[in-house]
Amino acid sequence: MSTRTTSEAQIAGRLLPLARVWRKLADDALEAQGLSAATAWVLTQLGRLGDEARLTDLAEATEMTAPSLVRLLDHLVEQELVTRTPDDQDRRAKRLALTERARPIVAESERSLAALRHRILGDFDAETLAATAAVLERISAAAAAESER
Repeated sequence: MSTRTTSEAQIAGRLLPLARVWRKLADDALEAQGLSAATAWVLTQLGRLGDEARLTDLAEATEMTAPSLVRLLDHLVEQELVTRTPDDQDRRAKRLALTERARPIVAESERSLAALRHRILGDFDAETLAATAAVLERISAAAAAESER
């Protein structure tokens, strides 16, 4: 096998296990807040999407199926952490937003995730991080293009 083929195989072989481990570490960091990992993850992703996100956007960001997400959102609405309002452009759709009660929870989630990132990536210099981010972005774009074929 050529050096290039070996490198490609090493990269491909690391991506999925790394994603799984990273997700578990993130879930653990969020769960430390006393929320289920799924609840904290949904609130954090909704905070990142901004007010007036749509269900489809949140489902994509959280990698959850719509039925699972709807059940969780029902619970979050009951807890007064999320609001649902009709979408002015599409009456069938709902817009989602964090409530003021949820904002400190999301802020703490973001602090926990930033601390995790720093623990994992803190020893890398800025140049290495930028290069790695650029490579991962290119891999993501190529994989997305391949999946659309």
